[in-house]
Amino acid sequence: RQKHLLIMSTIVDEPTYPYSKKLVEALNQVIPEALARPARAKNFERVHSLFKTKQMHLVLLSKSNAKALLEGSGPFSDFGAVNVRTLYAFGDMLLLVQPDFSDSHVWLLADAFKKSYKSLPGALSPEKIMSLPNLHPAALLAIRGDPLP
Repeated sequence: RQKHLLIMSTIVDEPTYPYSKKLVEALNQVIPEALARPARAKNFERVHSLFKTKQMHLVLLSKSNAKALLEGSGPFSDFGAVNVRTLYAFGDMLLLVQPDFSDSHVWLLADAFKKSYKSLPGALSPEKIMSLPNLHPAALLAIRGDPLP
């Protein structure tokens, strides 16, 4: 799984897979060496398993499901809470990241979205991203224009 930067989504969270393809396209334009690819989990249990065991570092979920993953509620109530941070927001969707994913990688991704958010439907402006709860600290650095950690 290390060769490509994988953005996981799930079939049951309807808008996330089609949108993950847009994120991959934007990332590959700004950071071609990331070799970003979409990855689709068949259900919430699989999302939880892959994220909890750190086999996946990024997951795109609708806000209600992102909150449920963090709290271990809703569709994740049988599987427990998962420690996650927000990397960026796109309309009703949040791109979540492992808290211990490399700060430099988080910074590069947040910076790429900062550069390309106008071409991503519903993407929040960098100003709005700065006020998101649970934002990864390295994402905040990138959004503020602070140097790579």
